[in-house]
Amino acid sequence: MTIEQFVEGYYLHDSSLVKVEFDADKKILALTIEFCFWMQEWYDKSEPSNGLIRATFKDVSVFEYDDCIAKKIFSGIDSEIRYSEIDAEGKFILFAVEEPFNSEDDDIYFLLKINAASVDVEELERYTL
Repeated sequence: MTIEQFVEGYYLHDSSLVKVEFDADKKILALTIEFCFWMQEWYDKSEPSNGLIRATFKDVSVFEYDDCIAKKIFSGIDSEIRYSEIDAEGKFILFAVEEPFNSEDDDIYFLLKINAASVDVEELERYTL
């Protein structure tokens, strides 16, 4: 599917980004997301409400992120997705926040910007919280 179809078909708000894998040589980026199936228009209430999906972006021409979060995003994260959209340049924008461990720390906000030829979504598992 195209990035536009992905954004239109998968509502990511309140889901969590848990893993980022990027192979620059193969131009493949995979995002593992703890996904809120129950928030989707196409959700079947007889199915479990949450689960894991993997969105694999192929033929990636742009993958941008702040250098300060590089170590964090590639070592395993658990960040709440606040929104995703297509920007004016056609890039997929994912805005997420990592909430602090205690109330004295500040939240860590970050953006991922991606442009790719296509996106495949694979359902890894479903469960109810």
